[in-house]
Amino acid sequence: MMKKFIGFLLSFCLLFSVSTTVFAANSYTLEKIKNTYSVLTGEVTKISEDRIKLSKISDALWSDIKGAQKADYIILDTTGFENTKFCDGDIIRAYFITNFMVDYRSEIDVDDYAFELLAYQRNDQEISVEEMAEFLEGIGVLNGYEDGELHLERNITRAEFTSIMMKIFGVWGYNYETKIALEGTTFPFKDVPKDHWARESIIYAFANGMISGKSGDTFAPDENITIRDCIVVLLKANTKYEDQRQLLLDVVKTLGGYPDGYLKIAKENGLITDQLPDKIATRGEVAKILYNAYNHEANMTYLTAAKPVIYLYPQKDTDATVEVSFDGDFTFTYPEYKDSWAVTARPDGTLISGTTEYPYLFWEGKVMNYSPKFDEGFLVSKKETVSFLEEKLERLGLNEKERADFITYWAPQLIKNDYNIIKFDTEEYASKVSLNITPQPDSMIRVFMVYKAANGNESIKKQELNSVERNGFVAVEWGGALEE
Repeated sequence: MMKKFIGFLLSFCLLFSVSTTVFAANSYTLEKIKNTYSVLTGEVTKISEDRIKLSKISDALWSDIKGAQKADYIILDTTGFENTKFCDGDIIRAYFITNFMVDYRSEIDVDDYAFELLAYQRNDQEISVEEMAEFLEGIGVLNGYEDGELHLERNITRAEFTSIMMKIFGVWGYNYETKIALEGTTFPFKDVPKDHWARESIIYAFANGMISGKSGDTFAPDENITIRDCIVVLLKANTKYEDQRQLLLDVVKTLGGYPDGYLKIAKENGLITDQLPDKIATRGEVAKILYNAYNHEANMTYLTAAKPVIYLYPQKDTDATVEVSFDGDFTFTYPEYKDSWAVTARPDGTLISGTTEYPYLFWEGKVMNYSPKFDEGFLVSKKETVSFLEEKLERLGLNEKERADFITYWAPQLIKNDYNIIKFDTEEYASKVSLNITPQPDSMIRVFMVYKAANGNESIKKQELNSVERNGFVAVEWGGALEE
């Protein structure tokens, strides 16, 4: 499926764009590495022995290069794939060099510019480690030996891996002053002499915080590197700015420090699966990790939890601490949330924080990796919305005031649609968002509604709701979210 491609000049083609997004103290999303090659998925039409037409089949799969949304097709040069048969109708993901805007024309012309195909993956096939390595060779990241082979079975050294990191990430770190400074007395590694083939890569990687030594003055360039250390160096290398690096270190610390935090981040972002972290890394294993870094899609989703509010009803004036925790970020809290809320709660529900009285505690936020499943629920028409909520909320334990607060907030949102599928997803919500109150209430009532627009013809299993009673010190939370 993939054939080797003659490497092109890194000084022109290894420009990259890497960004990281940290949504929470224990979540770190790593976006895929992007070179000046592009990736588009489309349908194949064979034009000649060395050219194919790749046609757009979906806007979502056709937006990775400038102008692509307006183009119906691109032409790909498949010269390096002479032993591969492309068939009309094949759906492939194609990797190719991009150096200018896509042609907007919709008619085939024999003189259309052909982008050089680096690699491709058929829509219905898994990609092998050998094909991953050939892709990396094609974009100039992985080099073969003098015999022309990649030798994926061989172990990789610390110097070799550092050199690869500099090919991918080193452009922004190159500066003459750094080199001059580290060529002098400040370069600490005595076992990397001036004539070592990887000395320059090691200098720049060290200067930019990508690597550290085995000891204060020893780098051990010719020692083998473990999968664990490959991951640590890779994650450090893609943090271009100091604030990004600090965010990475903060998340790593939250997830258990070195090396556990780095490994958890790598697994969450699809860089590794079941590899043993202490195993010496082969070139094949490094190829797999790097291919995933180039091609993985971050598996991070979030649901915006809108207006969860918390009421407290103790039997006497009570000093209480309320803690809300989840993977994600608060977008707004009132009163301001600082690790917790500390309030004095009165039996009538009044909450006092400082010198101010509040009817409830309020927060909104993005809850990570929460995707509601509408396997059951209720199909509710616009005109039935208010009566439906009144009935179900009373059954779930909300009193008149709480029901009124809920309905006046959510009914205007719901009636924007002629029909909605509504589910009270409290159990799943509670598994994502923890609510801890000290002293512990005698009754804890949590109601979380999720909904999505419907056309009125859907068939859905009716959700069974259990009646809830209120006893003693009562705490109530309600909120909701639109599933988009």
